[in-house]
Amino acid sequence: MPVVGIIAEYNPMHFGHIHHLDYARHAVKAQGLVCVLSSNFVQRGEPAIVSKWARTQMALASGADLVVELPSAFSCASAEYFAAGAVSILNSLGIIDYLCFGSEEGCIEPLELAAEHFLYENESFKDNLKSMLNNGFPYALARQKALENILRNNMSQNRKEHNDEVKISKIINAVSKPNNILGIEYIKALKRFKSSIRPITTKRIGQDYNSLERAESFSSATAIRQYISENITSGLSYENDMFLLNNMAVKCLEIMFAEFAAGRGPVFPEAFENILLHAFRTKSVNEIRSLPYIEDGLENRLKQAAVESASYHEFVEKVVTKRYPASRIKRILISMLTGMSRELLEKLKNNGYAQYIRILGFNETGRTLLSEIKKKAILPVITKPASINNLDNRLASELFEHEVRATNTYVLGYHNARHTIGNQEYTYTPIYSK
Repeated sequence: MPVVGIIAEYNPMHFGHIHHLDYARHAVKAQGLVCVLSSNFVQRGEPAIVSKWARTQMALASGADLVVELPSAFSCASAEYFAAGAVSILNSLGIIDYLCFGSEEGCIEPLELAAEHFLYENESFKDNLKSMLNNGFPYALARQKALENILRNNMSQNRKEHNDEVKISKIINAVSKPNNILGIEYIKALKRFKSSIRPITTKRIGQDYNSLERAESFSSATAIRQYISENITSGLSYENDMFLLNNMAVKCLEIMFAEFAAGRGPVFPEAFENILLHAFRTKSVNEIRSLPYIEDGLENRLKQAAVESASYHEFVEKVVTKRYPASRIKRILISMLTGMSRELLEKLKNNGYAQYIRILGFNETGRTLLSEIKKKAILPVITKPASINNLDNRLASELFEHEVRATNTYVLGYHNARHTIGNQEYTYTPIYSK
């Protein structure tokens, strides 16, 4: 019986996520679902609304059998690093047969075609991309147009392998849809690692990932977070709230609101605005330049914006341009908060991305899967944080040290000061769900 891997944030977990888990289990008659779950900072460059431990509970309550951590170094990274980090973990487990993800296509072929082309970004592609960026196109659109130019050029030169208008149209259509981008990056990473894991996809249902529309059901996680942000100070309760009840399972709402009641959330970016403004006002230009995702000149723009801004949102808005979208700027800000450097990210990339397998939680089926993983994994399996000190791999230690810093920062966003003490990474052990 096959085992399926899922890469997720569950920020928070809603009915669309549960539909995805159900599809993954039934599509291939899976014996187990292994979820690689984002840590406390997520891909859009923000803190998760509740901790990875609470979201692990949600995942286990909703059908996942085993939950593995995607370290903050990857979970709060560009699509390429996010996907490569997560896929490297799944690939290292030694038991995963399929990777299942949602996409706008709902069909794997055009995503695989696009991934094949992005895998080998030659100088011609890079020159086209640079030209598009210089012409003011946002990065995602510039990348799409650069690829289209290359494909059209190859076709005009009558290269048989590219001389297929239907195929070109499929590729361009796939890369033009934001909901497909991570799926393409997952497939690209599988190809790069020469993985035996087979990608499968299901068509996303409900609202787009970034949609703020409050639908009767299947609203996006973004819309749910915004709703909570707007209503949490007025005594928000889920018991009689039809928007929340129509979009999230009661068991997930219970877990999330228990965190809120304890003062461990909701955590929003605004909680860190003073720390961020202080950091960018006081750090040198050279220190800012050492952060990931910085290009020449952006460090000066960030420093000036910090001086001129009085809030988190004003800070972000002053830096954002077509070339530098909000998600990229926010990831730079989180990198400053957590002490992430371009140097560490490059070292991880050059050494296979993931350096260990951190177990966050499991049920009885997951316990059986974990036993198999311990026999077959090609990376160290961490169940007790203290055991990280026994690793011979210095880079693994650096990665975990960054995770400690990230969590030390994240908990400062809690509302109850009693829960903001540092080094909590050393106090949590995997959650067992009976």
